[in-house]
Amino acid sequence: MHALFLKVVDISLLPLLLLVLGWLTEKHLIPLLKTERKHSVARYVLLLADEVTDWLCVKYPTKKWAEWLDEAIDKVMDVAGVKREVADRAVRAAILRKKLTR
Repeated sequence: MHALFLKVVDISLLPLLLLVLGWLTEKHLIPLLKTERKHSVARYVLLLADEVTDWLCVKYPTKKWAEWLDEAIDKVMDVAGVKREVADRAVRAAILRKKLTR
């Protein structure tokens, strides 16, 4: 009887442990991985915005940054495939980091 009880507990405990493990994975690990991917995409977009603003500074050395801002935003949107608001924030952040005042 005791061996039968242990076998039933052993058989029923394994699926319960797997369910708990699945729940913990869904609750904690998956959001962490999604956040890490978003961080890497954000780093990529910021790096791209830096490169685009550098390129446009060289291409238009006499123009103010406000004159080529839309071109920079469009270029970041095309290359990175992000929304206009995201590209706009990234380009403006790149300009502020470089302290372009001309």
